[in-house]
This record gives sequence, structure tokens and C-alpha cells, in this order.
Amino acid sequence: MKKSLLALAVLGAFAGAASAQSSVTVYGIVDLGFDNTDSGAPAGSINGIRGGGQNTSRIGFKGTEDLGGGLNAIFQLEATLQSDTGAAFGAPTTTTPTSGPNNGVAAGFGGFNRFATVGLQSKAFGTVNLGRQTSVIKDAYDIVDPYGDGGNIAPISTIFFNGALAGDYGRISNSVKYSTPSFGGFKASAAYGFGEATGDTGASSNYGLGLGYANGPLSVQFGYHNQDRSTAALVQTNENKLMFLGATYNFGVVKLHGAYADTKLENTTAATEVKYRNYLVGVSVPLGAAGNLFASYAVNENRTTNDADAQKASVMYTYDLSKRTNLYTGYSYTSNDDGSRIGLVTAAPVGESASTFTVGIRHKF
Repeated sequence: MKKSLLALAVLGAFAGAASAQSSVTVYGIVDLGFDNTDSGAPAGSINGIRGGGQNTSRIGFKGTEDLGGGLNAIFQLEATLQSDTGAAFGAPTTTTPTSGPNNGVAAGFGGFNRFATVGLQSKAFGTVNLGRQTSVIKDAYDIVDPYGDGGNIAPISTIFFNGALAGDYGRISNSVKYSTPSFGGFKASAAYGFGEATGDTGASSNYGLGLGYANGPLSVQFGYHNQDRSTAALVQTNENKLMFLGATYNFGVVKLHGAYADTKLENTTAATEVKYRNYLVGVSVPLGAAGNLFASYAVNENRTTNDADAQKASVMYTYDLSKRTNLYTGYSYTSNDDGSRIGLVTAAPVGESASTFTVGIRHKF
């Protein structure tokens, strides 16, 4: 009897050690609220219950396995949830525009569209991930943006780069990304997305480089993204070059945000070029123990076409009910010059303004 109990205890100890070496986490966000959006449509604005007022709703799975010697195997699968209808893991709904970085594949809400990666992580040497993941430039602007990763009110991506990286287009498929450990606050990263075109490894490919510094109240982030666009005949039609530089400084009572970006969309077939510059100033302000105020003003400057600029102003207030649940309300307004159509639906006349008002609830799990 004693031998049986001893064997059982030893077996339980080994099982506990094994489970401690490997873990899987289920996580996500459910974000829903009342939304009024005017996108310049001739029929007028839309009222309804809409997801993603503060953050895009999502569900994800991530895990790690201790391989010993400070090395871990890691994976992440994350999908967009259309929380207003309950739809998820459905067929993709949109295709990649010529200025987006998705390697010509369909985007939208299909499958694990946000992350589908596996890789290795080492405290000494950094992290390598393979699969579908965020581009290096998105990693940079998400850190600087007062609104962080996504939402309907005013993320940087809706106006910076002429809106080319809005929504799901700040991600790259068929990619490998390496990130260094932090050295005194400095961290670098590089990514390459294979176009996977037969006979031409560079066709429809992407690459990005990033450098960041985060130490104490100061954070400075730089990102560069280069994209090749080619036809089925492997003829390059466009080469897009995007650069981002931003910083935040936390004074405690207020956090300041500032950003600059430069975009060149080169039509290599017609030998023409469209250039944009972007600017952003913003603040994050804690209000009491549970409240937060966010605000930003951003500009999309068209340096190729006259009277084609756009400006976007926004404000959002959040109130924490707990560590995982908060209420929010926000408003954004986009003013387009006569030759600009940022934030407008296809049927809207060029130069119309756009606005969004939302009030909702967000829960993290």
C-alpha cells in the first residue's frame, strides 16, 4: 500500500511538472454599442448596434511550451468576431486593395485573420514567428496611437497612409518576423512576407524594419514597410513605401502622443508617384480612479494633388466597471477637401465629410 501511494505521488509530481512546462490560454474581447455613422452616402447616416467602438471584437488562443535552456515554442491563433451578428470564421468578405500589405490574398473576417503563427522565443536571442501576423509598421503605430489597436472612432490607420492600412490591412501573410530582446529599452524587428509567386520570389512580397525605445515615461517608435505589387504575369505594377515615426511621453497626469508618416505609392508601369504625409497629436488623460479621456487630431496631406487633404478630430471617454469591463462613448469627425474621400463609402461624392458617434460596452476575457 505504501509503495502504491509513493508511486502515485511521484507520478503526480511528474504530471505537475509537465503541465507547468506547457500552457494554452483562451482570450478575447467582446465590444458592442449603439453607433451612428455618416460615411457620406446619399441616403444618409446609419444607426444600429455595431461592434468595435473601442476595440475590434476577437477570440484567440495562444500557448507556450518550455523547451529548456531558456527556449520556448509559442503559437497564436486569433480571429475577428462580428459581435453584432455573432459571425466568425466565415468566408473572407473583401479583397486586398493595391495599396494594402496582404500579399494579394483575401482579407475581411475569414478564419484566423488576425494571427496564425508558430515560432520560437528566447530571452537571450529574441523571437521568431512564422505565419500571418502584424506588420512591423503596425506594431509601431499601435504603440503610439492614443486609441491603441483598432476601434471605430479614430485609430491612426484610418487616416495615415491615405487609409491604406485601415482595418485588417496592417497584417501580412506567408511571413517570417524576428524581434530582438530589449537592450536598455531598445528593441528592433524585421519582417518579410513572401509573395509566393511561381518563378519570381520578389513578386507581391513585403518587408519591414522597425526600431523602438521604451524606458520610463518615454517611448519612441519607428517603422518602415515596403511592398511589391505584381500582376499574374509577374510584372511589377506598384511599389509602395511607408514610413512611420512616433513618440509618447507620460507625465502622469497626462500622456502626450505625436506621430509623423510619409507614404510613396509608385506606379512602376506608368512611372508616376503619389505622395502623402501625415501628422498626429493626441493625449491620454486619467480621470479619477476609473475614468480615461483620449483625444487626437490627425492630418492626411496629399503632396501630389492639390485640394485633396483630410483632417480627423476625435475624442473618447471610458469608465472602468472592473479590470475587464468598461463603458465608453466617443465621437470622430473627418473633414475632406474637394479631392479627398477618407472615411467615405464608394457611393459618396468626393469631398464629403464623415463622422461616427458611439456609446458601448467592452469586456475582455
